[in-house]
Amino acid sequence: MGAMAGPLWAEQTGTGRPLVLLHGNGESHRVFDRMVPALAAGHRLVGLDSRAHGRSPRGDGPLTIARMADDVDEALAALGLRGVDLLGFSDGGNVALELAVRHPGRVGRLVVVGANLYPAGLRATSLAPMRLAHAAARVVPHPRARALTERLALMTRDPHLEPADLATVDVPALVVVGRHDVVRPEHSRLIAAALPRARLATVPGAGHMLPVTHPGPLARLVEGFLAER
Repeated sequence: MGAMAGPLWAEQTGTGRPLVLLHGNGESHRVFDRMVPALAAGHRLVGLDSRAHGRSPRGDGPLTIARMADDVDEALAALGLRGVDLLGFSDGGNVALELAVRHPGRVGRLVVVGANLYPAGLRATSLAPMRLAHAAARVVPHPRARALTERLALMTRDPHLEPADLATVDVPALVVVGRHDVVRPEHSRLIAAALPRARLATVPGAGHMLPVTHPGPLARLVEGFLAER
């Protein structure tokens, strides 16, 4: 069941305490499809498509992680959700962190998977090709190239958070990363240490695309964390 919630497209399934799903760059809420059977049994899943992704419109103004976090705040307000549990993957994890910093009453419990605070948090072997692709896309005069340029900028120029910003996020948090993630291991440890009530979980043998490649282990981590009191 789907409909617009403020500025964003939202689809909901399952019953129980709401769990909001925030996807990564170039994706939609469907990136979590392999986790839905496990999570929907005990949660009302609210999948949001970010601005310029999935079925959500591009809208006006800049496309930034901070702006996307404000969009999520508006969407959750439209749905009447406050103090809600969030599961954010990749750029969705970055959006979730921005949301928790910018709109502190909106988040109850937080799971971020493969998130980073700033571009240098990514491994150089991943960031360098992104920057080359971004530079190449910028010179192509085509609407699709402009859209690609914007999405690549979300990874090469965004987000803009510092560890000190996370000190205000006083909610239970779980930071998840794959052993071979594009996010540097020390950066994931930095995020977990900066969040006052967080711990870090590393999935062995996994890369970045955990919701797709390791949906079962990730769902179990999420369920175990959300079941804690």
